[in-house]
Amino acid sequence: MARIARVWVAKRAQTIGFLDLKRSRLHNISVDIPKAIQEIQYMLAPAIMVSSASLLLLGFQTKFSNLASRFRVLNREKQELGQKAGRSREEEARLANVRDQVQYLLRRASLVKNAILLTYGAILFLVGTSVLILMDIYSSREFHYLILGAFSAGLVCLFLTALVMIMETGLFYRIMIFEKKSWTT
Repeated sequence: MARIARVWVAKRAQTIGFLDLKRSRLHNISVDIPKAIQEIQYMLAPAIMVSSASLLLLGFQTKFSNLASRFRVLNREKQELGQKAGRSREEEARLANVRDQVQYLLRRASLVKNAILLTYGAILFLVGTSVLILMDIYSSREFHYLILGAFSAGLVCLFLTALVMIMETGLFYRIMIFEKKSWTT
């Protein structure tokens, strides 16, 4: 950390040109403002993507929590109906319906879990992109390919998240159709 700070101070003093170490006086003050602004923008672009991914993550975790609650309720109902001796025809139909719903809920929960994990992966890659940009700017090494790779991986994770949530939405719609049919018969 101290090395990074020393390199940063040395590069800034060199780029800005305001410090003459031999004479210990201010000299030739010229700040490259556009370059400094551009460097800040480079680091903030992935940070904005992290904020967006975090909002998505909040929604996915809420959905996952709701699915878990619904699963517990249906599982309890399934256990109660399963333990009951001498079930009526309606109770048998309801038990079959609840078993199917539990299976659908498990599939939906699996898809939402995958979306959550992909979003966390995207956040890690995007934060990594910001760190790599910082290192690229203030170190003697270049990390251009790593930066592009990390940012691309973050975008791919978000793209896959969208596909998984599209599949989850389709499954939810099929469950609603199934539920509607079970109540009309």
